[in-house]
Amino acid sequence: MIRIATIDAGLAYQTRTFEDPPFAERFGQRIPLRRLEETDLAGLPCLMIPCRTNGVRLAPHKAQLAAYVDAGGTLVVMGETHPELFLSGLQVAPEPTNFWWWLEEGADLGVRIAALDHPLVADMSEADVTWHVHGTLQFEDPSTPLVTWSKDGHPQPILSLQMRGRGRLIVTTLDPIYHHGSGFMPATTAFLTRFLPALCQDW
Repeated sequence: MIRIATIDAGLAYQTRTFEDPPFAERFGQRIPLRRLEETDLAGLPCLMIPCRTNGVRLAPHKAQLAAYVDAGGTLVVMGETHPELFLSGLQVAPEPTNFWWWLEEGADLGVRIAALDHPLVADMSEADVTWHVHGTLQFEDPSTPLVTWSKDGHPQPILSLQMRGRGRLIVTTLDPIYHHGSGFMPATTAFLTRFLPALCQDW
C-alpha cells in the first residue's frame, strides 16, 4: 500500500489527522516545512500539502515541487494553502464563504461530483464533498474537474486533477484536514475516509 508523505507545518489539526485513528496508517514520511529544501523528494509516490499550510513559506520551493511532479510524483494540494504562490499555471478565485447555507429552506450548496467514474471520487456521495466553498480553481492548461461548485449556473472546479510531465497534480480548495483535525464538520471525515484510500491505490 502506498503511504502518503506530507509536509508538516506543525499545526495541531494536521498532527491529529496524521497521528490518530482512523487515518494514521495512510500517512508515511512527514517533512517539516522548514526542512523541505534539504529533503530529497525523489521516490516519494505521493506528497501532500495539507490544508492551511502557509503558501508564502512554500513559495521559495516552487521549482522543487514542480521538479517532483515532472519526474513522476503525485502532488496533492489541499485547501486554503494559496497554491497560486507555489504552483505555476494555476489561480484560485476566492469566494465569500457561506457557513450557514444549510439553514436556508431547500438548501443546496451546489457542490457536485463531476467525474463519477474517477477512482478518486467514485466511492463518494455529494454529501461527502459538501460543507462549504472557499474558492474555485482556474488552470491555464487542461485539467480534469473531479468536484465542482455551481456559481450562477456555471460549474467551477473545486477539486481537479492535472497531468504535468510524468506526474500528477491534484488540487482542491476544500479543507477537510483542517475540519477533521479540529473535531468538527463530519462531512470532512467522510471525505477523507474515501479520498485517502483512493490516493493510496495504484490508479
